[in-house]
Amino acid sequence: MENDKREILHLCDFDGTLTNGDTLLHFLWFALSPLNRLKIAFLAPWRFVVLLFSGRWSKDAAKEELISICFKGKTQLELEALGNAFCQEVLPGLIRYSLLETLQKARSRQERVVIVSASLDIWLKPFCRQEWFEVLCTELEYKKTGALEAPLFSGYFELPNCNRAEKARRIQMAYFLPDFQHIIAYGNSEGDAAMFALAHEVVRF
Repeated sequence: MENDKREILHLCDFDGTLTNGDTLLHFLWFALSPLNRLKIAFLAPWRFVVLLFSGRWSKDAAKEELISICFKGKTQLELEALGNAFCQEVLPGLIRYSLLETLQKARSRQERVVIVSASLDIWLKPFCRQEWFEVLCTELEYKKTGALEAPLFSGYFELPNCNRAEKARRIQMAYFLPDFQHIIAYGNSEGDAAMFALAHEVVRF
């Protein structure tokens, strides 16, 4: 076909790459009241000890546990509202605008831009919608407790935390990579190594 292998694909990490620093910590500070911050500072170490002694400890499990402590039982609407507010009020001050401009120019040339991140969907999805970027990220799981009840955050992720090998798996599930003439990956850490292995060109930050 005429269009075969002409598309260019940009795969971009978010935290520390498209942003200066970790957005999760900024989100927790934004979303939690001072009292809840103290409560979580007290509870989290104990929950992490339980993970450690149960043999379930990993960075991904600790992250899921922390998000569960903070937000389990919140409605989907509540969390999405917090994510939207964070996207509008805080995220602009964290963005690396030189890279954002590069990706925006790529989009204007009709190239595919995908944010691939362990950050949460509640602020990444609204950011990507406003930039017309595609997104693969860590998503929260919601469950209904009754037919008329609003979906509540279960305390778990819908799929594994989108980092390291999971980044590459998600990319390969979503895109048929041989169709792309050139793949550029942008990242800043070991968590991006599996994504880098899929690319023709790597840009490190």
